[in-house]
Amino acid sequence: MNSSTIDRTTDVAARAAGDAAAWAIGRLHPVGDASASLEAAAFLDSFTPSLMPRTSQHQGLAAGLHVLGARFVGSRIDALQTMLLGAAATTPASLAGRALTFAAGHAAASIPEQENETLWRSGVRAGGEVVRAAAVSGAMYDVVKTLGQRSGSRYRPLLPAVVFTGGALYWAARRLRHRQEVIPRWPVEQTASVGESTATAAVVAAAGTGIGKAFLLTRRGLGRYFGPGVGRTAVARAVNTAAWAGAATMLYNAAIASIGRANEKVEPAYAEAPASPLVSGSPDSVSAFAELGQQGRRFVTDVVTPGMITDVMQEPEAEHPIRVYVGFNSIPLYQSGRAEMALDELERTGAFDRKFLLLVSPTGTGWVDQTVVEAAEFLARGDIATCSVQYGRFPSFLCVQKVGLGRSQFRLLLWGIRERLRERAPEHRPKILVFGESLGAWTSSDVVMSQGIAGFDHYGIDRALWFGLPALAKWSRNGMATGSNDLVPDGTVGVFDRHEQLAALGEEERDRLRAVVLSHDNDPIACLRPELMVQQPDWLRSDTKGRNVPDDMSWVPLNTFWQVMIDAANAMVTVPGQFGSFGHDYRGDTALMVRDGFQLPGVTDEQMERLDEALIALDMERRERLKMTWGDEEPQWSGRFPSERFGGGVPLDMGRTGGARWFR
Repeated sequence: MNSSTIDRTTDVAARAAGDAAAWAIGRLHPVGDASASLEAAAFLDSFTPSLMPRTSQHQGLAAGLHVLGARFVGSRIDALQTMLLGAAATTPASLAGRALTFAAGHAAASIPEQENETLWRSGVRAGGEVVRAAAVSGAMYDVVKTLGQRSGSRYRPLLPAVVFTGGALYWAARRLRHRQEVIPRWPVEQTASVGESTATAAVVAAAGTGIGKAFLLTRRGLGRYFGPGVGRTAVARAVNTAAWAGAATMLYNAAIASIGRANEKVEPAYAEAPASPLVSGSPDSVSAFAELGQQGRRFVTDVVTPGMITDVMQEPEAEHPIRVYVGFNSIPLYQSGRAEMALDELERTGAFDRKFLLLVSPTGTGWVDQTVVEAAEFLARGDIATCSVQYGRFPSFLCVQKVGLGRSQFRLLLWGIRERLRERAPEHRPKILVFGESLGAWTSSDVVMSQGIAGFDHYGIDRALWFGLPALAKWSRNGMATGSNDLVPDGTVGVFDRHEQLAALGEEERDRLRAVVLSHDNDPIACLRPELMVQQPDWLRSDTKGRNVPDDMSWVPLNTFWQVMIDAANAMVTVPGQFGSFGHDYRGDTALMVRDGFQLPGVTDEQMERLDEALIALDMERRERLKMTWGDEEPQWSGRFPSERFGGGVPLDMGRTGGARWFR
């Protein structure tokens, strides 16, 4: 190879390296595009105080979603201006357009706020704030771009880029430290660092941007395939959207199907069917143990016994509680199948002869709050039957589409019980109690949505207790929970952050309550709703902030929704034996709320103290059982209670059940 060839090769390589460096520096440009400043502000907003503590992964996810939201809004507003002014518009023309955009946004953002204003009015004002911010971001981009062009150097932006990035990270670190100071910590330490959070945010933003670019790429390809013309372009875009929606649906269904397989998992500590005829899954039961699902097998195995009740309450002649559970894999071929099976089980076990009948709507996985059920069984001295019917196999945030099925099954269960008790004299009927937590509160409260408190009498419900009622539930959205609906007579519904608020009511006020809602002020699941994007909620106003809501948490259009959504994904951190009253952990309030919310028989202070100790011991033992693996010997429990409650029937000699019969 001669020297001239080497020189040419070196020159080409040098130019390529220079172009690559210029491109990389351009990506680090302090104002790389019209939405860059808006994205930086959104990134910093993600580090401000919110409802829950976070790990670096959760903080990075929040920051990435903030950036993507700002990028989408900023780029759309900039694209609109480019369409109106043309891509070749001069800097003065572009700045004039930004000024007009700012003025329009400012006018919309200045619309006075009204009490109980419509969502449209709030949306126009919030949109004005976003448009105004985007106009400022675009103007900064125009100015910096013009200065860069005049400088004549591709590398001149390097210094301001370094300063800009360093300043953003410095302020992010300051905000993160402040955030960690003002938000109460979980019992499990959750820490976040700016470095890890920023790296996670970069991955999230890159993934979102990549998906967006891929969508546009396929749209352009289909546009070329179908050819020019308004009609053909519309068809091409519709086909592209449908293809992406179909692919997303397939991936979603495949993912949740894989997650749902956990329902068939057989756990070593819960592989032995119960021997007592008073619980489902026993040899006498019409609800087979193998078909109860993971959560159902836990529910019928960890049963409170008369000996345990006597030990805690120090009273003789306790009864054995009844527990009925119908799994998702049981009789699904028609809508009322599971409800009819539950009614048969209630009849078989003699549940209608008990003093109390507790109907529980489970969460999306079929989980039932054992601490609530155990507290009710102790307080009722065992004279209680509990029934739950599973309607889904996935975590609640993936099971929202099953709310309709859960509501329908619960309505059929209530109506069937009402019909079976119709011919009994009132004094010979059990008191019907309803409980639901999270998605279970949503499905069970929806049953009486159209009738309000009158629905309680229609279905024979005496009292209802709901924990962590989602803000998306109709009961919440229509003002039923707060008593601001005509279907809710004054004083019949109470919403409380903690038991002390319920205890502060007079005896007559407590007796008048038919529905008690326990929703912590900082429970993001009870706060998350789409309206957060454009409307400031009452719980974030300075004069109405509740317990554990940071004083300096403020509402920002779009961004607050992302904040609360990430908090909702991180709201259920619990530690065995450490009962909290924070976020979506209601165990610290459970015993007293069950006693007073359901008006169960009274207890002395000493009995209540022993009950609290018992619930903690049971929770810790349950978590130890969940840790067991195949081949482990039964661990030695604390000795607080006898082991007679565990199993006794034929064990399932398998690691996973066969699933639903209609799939076999």
